[in-house]
Amino acid sequence: MSQVNMCNFFMYGSVFLFFLIGLLHIYANFVFKRNKNKYDDFLDEYEQAGLQLDLTTKVASHMGFYANYQKLAFFMRLYRGEKIRFSRNEFVRREAYEFVQKQPSYKIGWMKGLLHLYRVIYFITALFFTFMVVFIHACK
Repeated sequence: MSQVNMCNFFMYGSVFLFFLIGLLHIYANFVFKRNKNKYDDFLDEYEQAGLQLDLTTKVASHMGFYANYQKLAFFMRLYRGEKIRFSRNEFVRREAYEFVQKQPSYKIGWMKGLLHLYRVIYFITALFFTFMVVFIHACK
């Protein structure tokens, strides 16, 4: 592959990935907005059960679509049974894990799917930055 073809590949690839990332973020925001009532109901039930909510999730609830990933990540970690520290000396209580793991799939399934989509977006973003670095350094 010649230098020009390689530069074109990484330049057009970067442009394509840039727009793909934007479209996927718009789609992810649409999915979250479509399920916002489910999320709010789930969050209300969780808090009414007297369970601990981490600081990141509390702050994320005031940040709009910029923090949709953080809103879901805490609950999905509970769902998978990962050990989470609530503070330096305290782990999240077992009741929180049980509450999330006992939820029916219609309440939590969309969260799992959306979190997976966000992970795909972050992977594509890393690929975009890789393309940009190669383009900038190889095509001087």
